[in-house]
Amino acid sequence: MSNLDKIKNWSNPYWKQINRNIGYITIEEQEKIKNTKIAILGVGGLGGSVVEQLVRCGNENLVICDNDIFEESNLNRQLCNTQDLRKRKIDVLEQLLYKINSGIMIKKYTNIDENNISDVLKDVKVVNLALDDPLTSIIITRYCRKEKIPIIESWAVPYLYAWWFTNKNSDYETIYELETKDKSIQEIRNSDKAVLLKAYHSLIPKILKLPGFSEFIDREKGTLNQMLKGEIPLRSLAPIVRLSASYLAFDLIYSGILNIKKKILAPHIIGYDYMKMEQIKISL
Repeated sequence: MSNLDKIKNWSNPYWKQINRNIGYITIEEQEKIKNTKIAILGVGGLGGSVVEQLVRCGNENLVICDNDIFEESNLNRQLCNTQDLRKRKIDVLEQLLYKINSGIMIKKYTNIDENNISDVLKDVKVVNLALDDPLTSIIITRYCRKEKIPIIESWAVPYLYAWWFTNKNSDYETIYELETKDKSIQEIRNSDKAVLLKAYHSLIPKILKLPGFSEFIDREKGTLNQMLKGEIPLRSLAPIVRLSASYLAFDLIYSGILNIKKKILAPHIIGYDYMKMEQIKISL
């Protein structure tokens, strides 16, 4: 048993769970991790694994949002099994998290819009954006920029990287070159659906600019072309998704909560290509 002294308001089960963190994390830092309110918006492949790791690291104050259900295609990378199919992701994830730590506080949402976002993000100190809905992402990023809430984002690609959106860099819509910046949310919502679809697909070519990525994802020839045409969804692989989620969780703790690691601000990427075993340092 450790001779370290826990904080008085920690329960014995909590102390036993997080005791091995201490060393990488100080006692005072663990208290901050425990209480900081974090929002993970989108709990699929990346977000679901991020939430699980945050709870295992001792965070007890979470907001999660997703309106999707588990399908067979999610079994290759997400936190589900065949008994979870057709169930809401946030409900399945909530049950899993309570089994890890019954003392956590979770607020669940199936929808975010301009009417409820202030409630969703009330007292939230950091956001992990992991949605594939461009309009909701725009609503979130505009609100966070106004309220000075830092956002971390990554894509499940074969590189270890994550970048931040704060008030110190350009906004989300500028960086992704979306044609929405000068429009109100209502104007975007009222526009043709093709506009939003174009906004979503404008994100993908940005990520494909990562060195060597387009060749790597097209090892089965024709895959990339079908993906760019919207005929098939983005490709995913469990180890790639989990590695990316672990990097996100690490950055959320050390850069977002503890502020002892420098935030890498979008559009800059400093990461690691684990296929070529070399550093990548680019700006999209």
